[in-house]
Amino acid sequence: MLLELMNVSFWSDSTHDHWCNIGFPLHLYPRFMYRILIPTDFSENARRAARYACAVFGDSVEYTLLNSYEVPHSGATMLLSISDILEKDSLQLLREEQSLLEEEFESLNGKISVLSQMGAPETVIRKMADTGDYSLVVMGTKGATGLKGALVGSVAANTMEDLKCPVISVPEDANVGFPKKIVFAVDDEVLNLGLFPKELEELATRFEAEILVLNVVPEGEMAHVGNAKGAAREPISAFGKVKHSFHFVESKEVTKGIEKFMKDNKVDLLGMVSKRNDLFGKLFGLSVTKQMMLHTKVPVMAFH
Repeated sequence: MLLELMNVSFWSDSTHDHWCNIGFPLHLYPRFMYRILIPTDFSENARRAARYACAVFGDSVEYTLLNSYEVPHSGATMLLSISDILEKDSLQLLREEQSLLEEEFESLNGKISVLSQMGAPETVIRKMADTGDYSLVVMGTKGATGLKGALVGSVAANTMEDLKCPVISVPEDANVGFPKKIVFAVDDEVLNLGLFPKELEELATRFEAEILVLNVVPEGEMAHVGNAKGAAREPISAFGKVKHSFHFVESKEVTKGIEKFMKDNKVDLLGMVSKRNDLFGKLFGLSVTKQMMLHTKVPVMAFH
C-alpha cells in the first residue's frame, strides 16, 4: 500500500515499512525545532518513532538517538567490566540504527548523532532533556520485551510529565503523515482565556495545519461552558492567523469523548498538557494524558 506524505512517500506491507525521504520544502520547518532527542530500545516501535520524527521534521533539524543501559549490582571490578561491555553493545546498536536511518533518509547524513548513557530510561531521558539542548523528544509508546525492552510504553507516559520540552509519543500502529489536522483539547477556562502553547502555534503555522480546539464537557452541561449555544460568554481567540475552530462534545469520560472526536474527524495529532497545575492542564490530570498516550492510535504531543 502506498501512503503519501506531501512530497514524501511511504510504502508499507504487513511485515515491513519502507520509508523514502525525497526532500522537504523549507517553509514547512517549525522555527522552534532545532534538535530532537529520540530515545530508543532498538524495538520496532522505537524505530518507527525515529522514522516518524525524521520523516516529519526532515533535514532542517539535528537528531540524537539515545539509548540507556542499566548495570546489575556486583563487585566494583566486575561492575566496571560489565559497564564497559554494555556501553560498547549499546553504541554498536545505536550506530546500526543510525546507519538504517541515514540509508532511508539520505538528506540526514551528518544530521544524526548517537548517545549511550548508563541509568534507568526515565532518569536518562529527563537528564538529557533538562540540559536545554533539545527542543523536542520523540518516542514510541510501546517497547519490546527482553533485552531490547528497556523502553516500555509507560516510559513515555511517565517521562513526559517532568520534561521541560514538548514530547511526541508515537503509537506502534499510528498512521504517519504531516500533522494537517490537530486536536488541542482544553478545558472551559483555558478556552475563554484563548491561550495555547507557542510550539503548537508554530507547528500548525509551518505545516499549514488546522487546529480543532476541543472542549469535552459532562453530559447535560453543554449550555454552561465555552461558547456553546446558550452560553453567556465567548472565547477570546489568541490563535492569530492559524486556521482553527471550536468544538464541544458531551461525554461521561474525557478520554472517550476525545477518542470519538478524533475518530470522527480523522485527526493526525493530539495536543494535550502534562501538568495538573499548568494553565493548560486544568482539565487533564496526569492519568488522562497518560491514558491517551498509551491507548490512542494517533501521535500525542504533550506540552508543559
